[in-house]
Amino acid sequence: MSKEGRYTRFHIRELAGMAVLREEDVVLDVACGNGALLGELSGRVKIQANGIDIAENMIREAKRRYPHMHFEVKPCCPLAWGDESVDVITVCCAFHHFHDPRGFVRECKRVLKKDGAVYVADPNFGVALRFFANKLWFPFSRSGDVKVYSQKELRAFFDQAGFRNVQVYGKGRGVFLKAEK
Repeated sequence: MSKEGRYTRFHIRELAGMAVLREEDVVLDVACGNGALLGELSGRVKIQANGIDIAENMIREAKRRYPHMHFEVKPCCPLAWGDESVDVITVCCAFHHFHDPRGFVRECKRVLKKDGAVYVADPNFGVALRFFANKLWFPFSRSGDVKVYSQKELRAFFDQAGFRNVQVYGKGRGVFLKAEK
C-alpha cells in the first residue's frame, strides 16, 4: 500500500462509518481516486456507486478494481449530474484541492435529492501548521493542494449554502463533516 493509501485509509474508514446509506441510494464520490471509499461503502449496503476524478490514471485504476461501479474523468465543479439526482455525496481527502470550494458546495446542494447528505473528510492541521501550509507551502508547491480549512471554515461553507444539521468534528489527523440538504 502506498504512503498516500495508508494516510487515506483512516479517513475512508471514519467516513464510511458515519455515512448513512439506504439500499439502492445513488452515491457520488467526488475526487474518488482509486475507488477505495466506494468499495468500502458498497460492502455495507447495495448502492448505485459512482465516482469522478480529474486524474485519468486514478479512474483507470478504479475501473480495474471495481468493474461493477461507474467511474468517469470529470471535474468537481460543476458536477455533471442533474438537479436532485443524488442521495449521498462523499469527498475523502480532496476538499483542500478544490479551487472553488463555495462553487462545489453549491453544486452539492443542487444535485442532492431532498434529505440527501454530503460527507467530507479532510486533513486536520493545527493552527500553526495550517498557517504554514496555506501561506508558505501550498502557493509554491506542485502538490495540487490549495487550502486546508479549520473546522469552523469548513462548517461555514455548508451553513452559508443553506445546508441543515451541519456536523463537524476532528478526530486524529482528520476533520469530518456531515451536512443535510
